[in-house]
Amino acid sequence: MSTLVCALSLVLLGAAPMDVSRGMLFEAAPERLDARVGEWVTYQMDGGPQPGFLRLAVVAEQKDALDRDAVWVELELGQHPAMKAPLAQFLLLVARDTGLRTEGVSRLFVTQGFEKLQEVDTAALPFFLGSPGKQQPRPALPPPSARLPVGEGSTVRRGPPARLMTFAGTVTAEPLEVRHRQLLLKRYWVSREIPILRLAKLEFPPIRYSMEVRDHGLDARPRLVPPAPSDKKITLEPASHLPPHFQPVSQSGTAWGTEDNRP
Repeated sequence: MSTLVCALSLVLLGAAPMDVSRGMLFEAAPERLDARVGEWVTYQMDGGPQPGFLRLAVVAEQKDALDRDAVWVELELGQHPAMKAPLAQFLLLVARDTGLRTEGVSRLFVTQGFEKLQEVDTAALPFFLGSPGKQQPRPALPPPSARLPVGEGSTVRRGPPARLMTFAGTVTAEPLEVRHRQLLLKRYWVSREIPILRLAKLEFPPIRYSMEVRDHGLDARPRLVPPAPSDKKITLEPASHLPPHFQPVSQSGTAWGTEDNRP
């Protein structure tokens, strides 16, 4: 489950390393998902024991349960750029008006390794994606060289567009740096030439981690086959159904709901 949580945190929740507020991973993420069906992009992630790869593809479109225009997005993680034997795969129905954010995901299918794709029950979605909070309108990006406050002691500095060399070739991209006081937390480059996320490159200098576009295209076809509607969904069992040694522990150090904890 850790792979799923990390992947969705990276793309949907904006969870960043270190103690950084939610939403600061990719401050310039598109607020609307305008990607066409067939667009796909692959990223190479460096900084771990070995390189990893992430692939995003828009494979279909339809209305969601709230009658919003939505698209089916496939997300895959693996150790091979062609996603041979992927470690984890996700299929999400995302509303176009929200972009890749928690409040826009109405359906989610997951699998790890060679397991069969399984849908997450609607009631369990907050556990996988986090509960959507009230989103304040984001201010427009500042002009080049200006600073945009994003939290107490933190700023985003935006530079002028420039040519950037990536694994996928040279693109025109705008550099942005996020600092917390004097510490450079991350830097990334945004390009209209890169589909879906518009993200060309992302770096976390404090932990020597980076994610860079490796390839992209317009010919994506669905790779994941949803299960039958009658198949069992992933649900959350009440904590009281867990064995005693898995029961949540209260501040007093005793398990909730056990005989020893009753008055």
